[in-house]
Parts: sequence; structure tokens; C-alpha cells
Amino acid sequence: MYKVTRLLHLNDTGDRAAVLRTVTAAADSIHARYGLIAPTLPGARNGGDILVHLQFESESEWSRWRAPIDAATTDSSIRHVDAAEYVGGSPGQDRTGRRGPSEPASVYRTLLLRVDDSASPTELRRFEHAMLQMPAHLPGIRAWQLSRVTHAAGSTAWTHVWEQEFADIDTLLGPYMNHPVHWGHVDRWFDPECPEHIVKDRVCHSFCAMSAPVISDTTPTALSAAKEG
Repeated sequence: MYKVTRLLHLNDTGDRAAVLRTVTAAADSIHARYGLIAPTLPGARNGGDILVHLQFESESEWSRWRAPIDAATTDSSIRHVDAAEYVGGSPGQDRTGRRGPSEPASVYRTLLLRVDDSASPTELRRFEHAMLQMPAHLPGIRAWQLSRVTHAAGSTAWTHVWEQEFADIDTLLGPYMNHPVHWGHVDRWFDPECPEHIVKDRVCHSFCAMSAPVISDTTPTALSAAKEG
């Protein structure tokens, strides 16, 4: 599945509800396999005011339908956009997982990050392996996917997108952020004071409410848009 994520940062005077309506209408007008357009929740870091996530069968399908989305996400109320396009779970296998259907999720989270170009293939594999170990220690992560970016825009040249679905907001902001596997095993790749540090620039940590699964090998055709109320 070809995925498109855009984090919309509004001007101080921007009307979030109005922009949300405009982007949702644009998404409704195209043939996306799946879409989530929602206001970000409190606690996001560099995550924007609105999270836009769309999925298509292929990059060529996205190219065919992108014009309305491009127009809607360049509104004068939007001061900045961080964006990433990628094939979900690429490259390789075992980068996507989901727990059983009896364990629902209510929060979708995406992390945009950039690994330094100087990182060796071995360092890159070790970093990606460490990220993918987190769900085994954190049952509140209901689904997950780690992908390499093919096209990036915004504050930096994003190289990876790390997506999860969480049971609820408290699980994301509590057990996930504070778990030893996070700060003791994974954070060393992000910490400039650690020898293993390879993640550069700022990251975009963004999350929103969700009403249907976002991360899966086969995605429903219905567009699911969370509206601000």
C-alpha cells in the first residue's frame, strides 16, 4: 500500500475546523483506499494541528488523484507542512504487526524521523530492529509498522515513518513513553550524547483519534475521517 502522511501546521489565526472541512472534502472527492483526517491531540510534538493520512494501491494511483489534496493542504491558513510518502512496511518483511481483534485501538500515532546519511547499513539495521522490538514489551500497542520514506518534504528529509495504533491516549503518553525499553533501549539512537546516536534533526511526534484500523496488510476502501466537534 502506498501511503501519504501530511502534518498541517496552521497560522496563529488559522481556523482549524475550516481547514479540516476543506481537507476532508478533498479526500472525499478522490479514490483513496483509506483516509484519516483528524485534529491532532494535546501532547503532540512538532505534530501539527491536523493529521492527514491517505492510502492508495500504488504511487501512480496517488499521482492520479493528488491534485485536490495538494490544493487543500496549501491553504493560506497553513503555514507549514511536514510530509512523507512511502510504501507501508518497506523494505523487507516483518515490519508490520497487529494483535488480535479483541484488542481494539482508539489512537493513531505517527513519528517522522531522519536517520543520518552517514549511518552504516549495519547501524541502520540495528536501529530498525530495536524499534520493532518495542511492541513485544508494550501490549498497549495494538498495531505497528516501520517504513522507509520514498518522498519527503518539510523541516527535514525524513527517512522513516514509525506508526502505531494504541489502546488509548493514556497508554501512549504513559507506559509507552516511560517504559524502560523506550528510554533504555531505543532512545540511545535519538540522544546526541549517546555513541549510537544516528537520528538527526527534530522528529515529528503526531497522534489523533481513530475510529477504524489504519495499519493493516489489506485496508478497507471506505474513507474514515474524524471531524472536529
